[in-house]
Amino acid sequence: MIPSMDDQTLLSALRQGDKEAFSEIYQRYARMLFVQAFRKTGSREVSEDMLQEIFSALWTGRESLDPDKSLKAYLHGMLRYKVIDYYRLSGMHKKHLETLIRQFDEPEASLVDVLQARDQELAIHRHIQSLSGSVRTIFLLSRYEGLSTLDISQKLQLSHQTVRNQISKALRILREKFPS
Repeated sequence: MIPSMDDQTLLSALRQGDKEAFSEIYQRYARMLFVQAFRKTGSREVSEDMLQEIFSALWTGRESLDPDKSLKAYLHGMLRYKVIDYYRLSGMHKKHLETLIRQFDEPEASLVDVLQARDQELAIHRHIQSLSGSVRTIFLLSRYEGLSTLDISQKLQLSHQTVRNQISKALRILREKFPS
């Protein structure tokens, strides 16, 4: 009886928690989705994982499905986002791996270099702490917390130009202390 149902009827039954409807949807679309995932990723394991995630999400989100929408298009959209996520995450993984490889390939710094860098860092920190209160606060928000001048001006309720002037002042003072 179920194999003859159209997608909208299957979706309606699925929304009610009908496991047979879910099974029929799986039978209709799993192979096609797997083949497409495999074409995009080239990995059987990744494609199988994507398929499992798609159908798991379909089941858990079944109550919010719109039976008037195309089931095929919905499943293809889910696959598309899974493939995008896969490449985004694998790209990040590859980037981190390349960074690690570069770090292993770089020669280790000598003890003298490490001590000099630490001394310079301490000196910079002392000079930053010696800046006047508002200049120091604005500089720390900008350089150490990564806030934009607009964010700092909103946070401290100062004009954008005042924030820019204070950052410039801090940089000028630090350049005087540490000429190139």
